[in-house]
Amino acid sequence: MLLLTSILFSVVICALVMALLMWVKTPHYQVSTEDVQRLLEWMLLGQATENDWRVFCGYPIRSDPFLERIRQRCVEIDEVSFMGEGRRTGFLLDQRGMEQIGELLEQVQQHQKTSKHTTLKKPGLKGD
Repeated sequence: MLLLTSILFSVVICALVMALLMWVKTPHYQVSTEDVQRLLEWMLLGQATENDWRVFCGYPIRSDPFLERIRQRCVEIDEVSFMGEGRRTGFLLDQRGMEQIGELLEQVQQHQKTSKHTTLKKPGLKGD
């Protein structure tokens, strides 16, 4: 009887742990267009930290293919132009890298403008 009670108690505890793990969601890194725009602006102003840049470059953006392409391009720029925070200028990238970041910022701003003005059309009835 004691063995049966112990097994039942163990099953209940395992079920509760499983339910808790399924209820608690794993945190995830989700970036918006505004976040990317802000980071690129900070990069151009010399205000972005190396940590900001590394977090952005290091995590794929699965929620938005456009932003993922921008992130991948930033990784390519980083591989060639990264100078680090040790410089007195405050800029993490060399001049060529900064120019490329400026171009990416323009693309993000244009994307943001077009996505804000895009509206979904309601499906019409036949005969409309």
